[in-house]
Amino acid sequence: MDRFGLGVWSHNIKDFGSKAELKERVKQLADTGFDLVVPCVKNPPGAVDFFTDVANVNPSYPNWDPLRVLIETASERGMKVHPWFCVFPEGDGSKLLHEHPECRAKIEGRMRWACACQPEVQDYVFELYKSLAHNYRPAGLHLDYIRTSGRCGCDFCKAQMRERGIDIEAVDQGTPESEQWTQWRAGRITDCVRRVHELTQAEGIELSAAVFSGYPDCIESQGQDWVQWAEEGTVDFLFPMTYTQSLRVATMRTVAHLAQVAGKVPVWEGLCKRASRFARCTPEELVEQMRAVLEKGAQGVMIFSYSSLEPADFEAIGQLRSG
Repeated sequence: MDRFGLGVWSHNIKDFGSKAELKERVKQLADTGFDLVVPCVKNPPGAVDFFTDVANVNPSYPNWDPLRVLIETASERGMKVHPWFCVFPEGDGSKLLHEHPECRAKIEGRMRWACACQPEVQDYVFELYKSLAHNYRPAGLHLDYIRTSGRCGCDFCKAQMRERGIDIEAVDQGTPESEQWTQWRAGRITDCVRRVHELTQAEGIELSAAVFSGYPDCIESQGQDWVQWAEEGTVDFLFPMTYTQSLRVATMRTVAHLAQVAGKVPVWEGLCKRASRFARCTPEELVEQMRAVLEKGAQGVMIFSYSSLEPADFEAIGQLRSG
């Protein structure tokens, strides 16, 4: 099999353990053939796992700075690191919402989010990414939760739509007003992606994004038009989150994603070791999915997540890589 990109998401930098354990685990990843590690350094509560003045630093983040050690150690092993933010969720640890409660999104039935469309929120996101890029010099940045999480009814969104003659509390699905609201929300998310991409270009680093696998439905549901990002070249990699235990579903979603992107940016298909709370892929099933999506033309594979990988998974993945 031709050379393909191979990466892994980690939902918590604590997954890598102590400094000595981190170095051993990076070695294991490199020896298996991984190219990219994507650690989450801003989880939904809002505090961050790196040193910065922009956000609240997680009080449990150790003094020895695991993110910096991860970036340096991975680089020594020939691997890249793209630190990952859950971009717009903001909870109890959020400095943004503590100082600016008006920036809270009003979306029924969701975890606490900042309104992705508000300029103050996008400024905060940009400054936080800029702080990380300047101070840590990673190979790239990674976007996740880069979406609206639904239709926000905050005062800002109401006012913006009111200026366009639309009452968002009365608008019906499937109407021209609803479509205008959808396109405005998607445009605000795309504006945020463009701005972070300008930052990564200026820093000479890459920008990757985890995106919903169900395109174009995610434009309406999430304001996430990732095909437009590919068409504009505002991301360097797309990682569709094709989390399924079904080989056929993984295969057919890959076919769709490649057709939608049409070669404009590399697509690394996102596969999940743990497909749900109650089902997980065996090493053989995971590798079978990997082989299938690569045979369909995906340029790489991302695996979610590091903490779910076991010795048998590393062995099976390593055999596929070496074969």
